[in-house]
Amino acid sequence: MREKVRSFVSSRIKKGFYSGSQVLVAHKGEVLVDLSEGYMFQGSELPAEKVTSETLFNVESITKVMVTLPLAFHLIQEGELCLEDRVVSFIPEFGTDDEKKRVTIRDMLNFTAGIPLEDPHGCEKAAFEDDQKQAWNLHYYQDLVTSPGNRVFYSDVSCRIFGKVIEKILGQDLHAASRELIFHPLGMKDTMFNPSCKRNCAATGVSDRGRRLRGELTQDLEHYMGEVLGSDGVFSNAMDMHVFSEMLLNGGTYGGKRILGEVTVEKMTGEISNASLFDDPTSYLQYILSGPKVWFWEYASSPWSFFGDLVSSKAVGKMGGAGTFLLVDPEYDLVIVYLTNYGQPERTLAGDDAWNKFQSEINMMGLCNLVIGNLPHF
Repeated sequence: MREKVRSFVSSRIKKGFYSGSQVLVAHKGEVLVDLSEGYMFQGSELPAEKVTSETLFNVESITKVMVTLPLAFHLIQEGELCLEDRVVSFIPEFGTDDEKKRVTIRDMLNFTAGIPLEDPHGCEKAAFEDDQKQAWNLHYYQDLVTSPGNRVFYSDVSCRIFGKVIEKILGQDLHAASRELIFHPLGMKDTMFNPSCKRNCAATGVSDRGRRLRGELTQDLEHYMGEVLGSDGVFSNAMDMHVFSEMLLNGGTYGGKRILGEVTVEKMTGEISNASLFDDPTSYLQYILSGPKVWFWEYASSPWSFFGDLVSSKAVGKMGGAGTFLLVDPEYDLVIVYLTNYGQPERTLAGDDAWNKFQSEINMMGLCNLVIGNLPHF
């Protein structure tokens, strides 16, 4: 399998889809594939720029399932948060009308709060000018686009607000909380917000405002808001992501450390949580925006899933917009981590054609099919 995966990745590097990648496959706790291929910077062949197992990749939205979601369920299992709690109980400024006052934690975790995908008007300007209070107020004051609890609509705006809920309860930012409650106990020393050593990060292009994206987030708004957010911000590598995933497969423990309770992990990863509300996907874009989800996870065994035809009905996955993927399949006891520096300015993932190109060139579906179809035994 290792050589098949190497050939799969090398062919994409040769075609120029991305310059570097890490792939890790673990089955029943055994690492079958652990590859680092290519270079951290497009067009470079300098030895110092080679991707190694320690190279960090921008996992973008995988932050939602590696930080925001487990911290939320940590608070739930500690009795400090309930799914039916209302957001205004923690952020009173959010309650600008009666419908917003009804938005619950369940709505936020299910993407059914009615909060729009589009960033609030003027928010990027406020963040760029370092007026953080105004940038957050614009998030809180934004009108809903649908009534809460009625429709699934993927929203980074919602996840940023929810990240603030977690920070208010814990009394610390997501960087400190994730390090204390998740990363440090698991020994995930290469997983962090705002990496200090940018040259150890795979470069992902240029932002809309012209920033060179190496160790920084793609979206200019999120960069100027500080990069420690409930929506995006984490940089990691394949081995650390494998450790996190094995913790989930082990019912909340890894290396003798318990991070979450077994029942908590089952609730966090076990079943479609928006079963009566999601749209049947007809494209990759609709799958991510309004398809079936297990809270912030994508339900992997679904039409137009990024995760292939052979995953089990228990599989969950998550994609990061810079070209990073994580699949956890409890039925097969399988983890697949596929990290690339495909990268893009935010505007290039607008519309079905852009998403089709993105998925075709990276081809997580093909990699998952290759891996599952060649597993040595079940």
